[in-house]
Amino acid sequence: MTYFTSTHANALGWLLDAELGSLDGVRCAVLISSDGLLFSRTDSLTQEEGEKLSAMGSGFLAIAREYDNHSAGGGVRQVLVELDAHICLIGQAGTNMLLLVETSGPDADVATIAQQMAALAQRVGHEMAVADRQPVEAPRT
Repeated sequence: MTYFTSTHANALGWLLDAELGSLDGVRCAVLISSDGLLFSRTDSLTQEEGEKLSAMGSGFLAIAREYDNHSAGGGVRQVLVELDAHICLIGQAGTNMLLLVETSGPDADVATIAQQMAALAQRVGHEMAVADRQPVEAPRT
């Protein structure tokens, strides 16, 4: 599995800026592993902000999946968190990868943003996929 030292300088950071960061109504976007590791972020975020959003996004999705199990909902498509100041959307981006987008305000066009998120995942989801993590055995002494 590859980890990036600069989560904006890699090709996916540039892609997030081009496809989502420039979209009207989007404040930022992060690409994260389903277990909460930051893989890429728009330039509008610092590394630390991206890591915090990644952890929270993974947690939101975990809660949504548990709710789905409880209510037999048939699967989680997207998580939407609506706050007074803005809206957060979280969706699947590729195998074991999530895409989180935060709007710049509460009146952003969520339908257009969600559509762009889905289109990006459909178009380049194979590049955003990561393999399942495998446990590492401790060395024998």
